[in-house]
Amino acid sequence: MGRDDPPVKATATSARVIDALLELDGATVTEVADHLDLSKSSTHNHLETLQRLGYINQNGWQYHASLKFLEIGTTVRRRYELYQSGAEEAERLANAGFTANLVILEDDAAVCIETAIAEDKETVVDTGDRLPLHCTAAGKALLAALSREEAESLLREIQLTEWTDNTLTDQAALFEDLAEAQNRGLASNREEWHEGVRGIAAAITDADDALLGAISVTGSTEQLSGKTFQQDVSGLVLSSANRIRKRIRQE
Repeated sequence: MGRDDPPVKATATSARVIDALLELDGATVTEVADHLDLSKSSTHNHLETLQRLGYINQNGWQYHASLKFLEIGTTVRRRYELYQSGAEEAERLANAGFTANLVILEDDAAVCIETAIAEDKETVVDTGDRLPLHCTAAGKALLAALSREEAESLLREIQLTEWTDNTLTDQAALFEDLAEAQNRGLASNREEWHEGVRGIAAAITDADDALLGAISVTGSTEQLSGKTFQQDVSGLVLSSANRIRKRIRQE
């Protein structure tokens, strides 16, 4: 039984209601019902149940997801070794003027569990974002850290969507890029996900070489170009990755 055919349909509907509230940035009963093609009575029942459980709030006629999700996410994040040992390194990169992210592999996506934003900089990746594996630096770092068989199995489950003209949508070309990333210990994204955005990332493994996640830097092509991209940022990311690995392996 797959994700598209969940065993408890009522629970799946409640999850869809929450997703709708997030997508609509808050909504009335009618707006949620229309968005999901549900009856108003069924929609109201789900909203009322979720409200009583503390997962949503009501303000007038509008319903919104509550901060209970922040509590859940914060609690879940603490169990990841990458976050425990890597948050300090992400902040170190931010202090050096670069926006940094800690990313873990979950199902078929790279999920950002921490973002440290440099002063006066913007980011296209924020905590909680799910990133495509084949066209982001963090995603490719994760793929490159897997065995060929594991990576192939994972890529069979996803579509190599063409986000920009630079996106690698051919699997053979992607594996050539991943092989280079393995050799360098770094994966890069040259405007493959968003135009004008580049990134560089390194995978993090534990003492048994089990993949824990990746640390990455993301920025504009103006900020990440030439020597800064090829040498300066690469060296900083590698150094941060090595320090995280050392902390984890000493625990």
